[in-house]
Formats: sequence, structure tokens, C-alpha cells
Amino acid sequence: MPQAHPPIRSRVVQSCPEDIRAFLEHAYGIKMRRWDASIDPADGPMTHVRTDVGLLALEEIRLPGVIECGFGPVNKVIGGWINHGKLVGRNGDLNSSAGAGEVTLISQPGLANSVRVEDLRLTSVLLDPVLVASVATGLPIGQSSLPVRFGSFQPFSTSAERLWKRTVNFIKNDVLATDAAATSLVVGHAGRLLAAVTLETFPHTKNDGAAPHDRTDHHPSLLRRAIEYIEANADKDISLHDIAEAVHVTPRAVQYMFRRHLELTPMQYLRELRMRHAHEELLAADRLRETVGAIAARWGFAHTGRFAVQYRQTYGQSPHQTLRG
Repeated sequence: MPQAHPPIRSRVVQSCPEDIRAFLEHAYGIKMRRWDASIDPADGPMTHVRTDVGLLALEEIRLPGVIECGFGPVNKVIGGWINHGKLVGRNGDLNSSAGAGEVTLISQPGLANSVRVEDLRLTSVLLDPVLVASVATGLPIGQSSLPVRFGSFQPFSTSAERLWKRTVNFIKNDVLATDAAATSLVVGHAGRLLAAVTLETFPHTKNDGAAPHDRTDHHPSLLRRAIEYIEANADKDISLHDIAEAVHVTPRAVQYMFRRHLELTPMQYLRELRMRHAHEELLAADRLRETVGAIAARWGFAHTGRFAVQYRQTYGQSPHQTLRG
């Protein structure tokens, strides 16, 4: 089963069209069925920068000149934000087309692809289909049916497109910017966040049906078991579905009993617990050896500024004041 892992960073530069073709085949695990590249030396080289954390990868790509290619399925959900140039593609019977400033899906698993790009600069997002299916269906990774199918490669709306861009920027510039911030806990959150926003941005098949017992009340002993699981695993990358699986009920049932008895969601409870652990570490830490950013990242807070705001709201002072004692 695919796992999140620390960032693996790569940067490749190629100028020869055949070397570009060979690299793309290797990078995406594909075999080109058609390749026609018109690249002038004056166009400059191809550059491909990737940060891979397992279930998620972010890329910055420059493809010079005009390239047309056809290839088989890629086992990823791939979205693209065009920074310069133009991309026109086809995946199965769905078309993608985007120019500078626009967002489009480019590929989904199991279907053949054809793409034409012109002097392209692209921010691309690669999501593992098991992650997308898990977020879409509410089941743990590996237990949901595959794949989720997107019915259009164009965003629902301009507001959805803006949200996708903001999320990609946040993950690229804050979550994955440094290895220190990209803990396994943070990476897991980031993958689920980007999968969820992708599902909200592009039309797709999804089962929203609730099981009849989702609305059934639950005895507080079940709530205590859920709380015990959360407290024992607060330092791990756990989701609502993991909590539900641990106590043998549906995610909706877990949501219901937390709201009924505690007036908050399970994930709010988890965030408050992690904030409390971060507070305790700040109180006990050696300020010469520890930093606020490192402690925040250990407890799943990727953005130090947002962590500081939440911390002040909770404890009445900044985390730096607590660390200084």
C-alpha cells in the first residue's frame, strides 16, 4: 500500500528532444506511442522540478517549443496550473484545454492520453488514486473501490479554480518548502486536503449515501473509546476514517457522537489535543535547542504563522513567549 514519506526532491534539465522523451517516459512510467517535438535551441531547455512525498507530488515543469505526444495510462490523477503557454489534451473521451492562468485536469488512471503543449510552464499536481478514492468515499486508504472517475476536466467555477490554486500554493510554499516542516503528520494532512479540494473543483462520481445506522445514537462508552484512540495516536497521521475503524462504526456515526456529547467534531478535538501537546513541549523545551516551527510541525501545524495565531487565542500569549519562559 502506498505510504507518505519525507520529501524526495529532484531537478532535471534536458535539451535534446529525444532525451526529453526518454526522461518523460521514465518520470511518469509511460511509453510514448507518438512523439513529435519542434524545439529550437533558442527556446532553451526542458526543466522538471519535483517534490515527491508518496501519495502526493508537486512539480514545476517547463517544456520548450511545440510538443505533441500520445501515451498510455498514467496511474495518477494529474492536475495542472498553466503559468505560461498552452496545453490541449485528451484522456479517454475527456478533453483538457488551458492557457496562462488557467487550471485543468490532465489525466486520470486507466485511460490513454494525447497532449499538445506550446512553450509550456506548468505547476502540476500528481495524486495517488487510492488517496483520492479514500477522501471521496470516506473509507480508509486501500479499502475504497477504484478509481474515482472525473466527468469533466474543467473546474466547476472560477471560485473553485481560485481555491485549488490557493491550496496548491499553500502546500508548495509552506507545507513542502522545507524538509523540517514536511513531517509525516503534515504530509498526510496535505495530501488529504489537496485531494479534497480537487474533488470539490472538478466534477466526479461520488457516493454520498449514508448507512441507516449513521443516525443512531451511541452510548458515551463508545465516545470514550474514540477519545482513547485519538489520545494514543495524536502524534500519528490519523484521519476521521481511522478513528471510525478503530471503534467499528461509520465516520458519520463518529461525527454525530462527538457533536452530540462534546459539541465539536473529532478533528477539532484532535487539533485541540495536538495544540495542548505542543504547548506542553514549548513549556519544557530548551530554547537554545528547539524552535517554535519544529515543535509545531511535530504536532501537525505546517504553517507557523497560523499556529501562532491559534496558540495566542488559546493560551493568551505567543508560542515564542512560552518557549522563552
